[in-house]
Amino acid sequence: MSAESPLILDASALVELFQGHPVLMRIMEGAGFGDFTMAVPTNAVLEAQVVLRATPSIWNQVLSPHRTIVELPLDLQAAIEAGDLARPRLEHHPMHRVLIGPPMVAQVLREALGMNGMIVTAIPEAYGGHDVAIKLVDWDPGV
Repeated sequence: MSAESPLILDASALVELFQGHPVLMRIMEGAGFGDFTMAVPTNAVLEAQVVLRATPSIWNQVLSPHRTIVELPLDLQAAIEAGDLARPRLEHHPMHRVLIGPPMVAQVLREALGMNGMIVTAIPEAYGGHDVAIKLVDWDPGV
């Protein structure tokens, strides 16, 4: 993990961001200044929206283009790779908590592995068993 590694927000981190969590607010500020690259998988937005019920205009305001936020869409290849990562959880643990659905977790994992990124989450156990860097939302990004 290098200093240039992107911060990849999962659904739980997005919910914390919308609730004004101070660490996530500093991450947003740092992304705005170019201190961090912040990445948001579209499946994380989907799961966060289930909880947040935010309007599109609110999402656009929070994740506006001027903040150096990279949107990570789920294209065909990404969907195949994320599906392979999600399979063990779906086959062996069909019940799951809100904000840690296997498809979202798998897309976040895929992006973190492919980008050598760090996952920002409030629910680190969602990523157990995978060799990825995890930062809790209570982490101090030093901004």
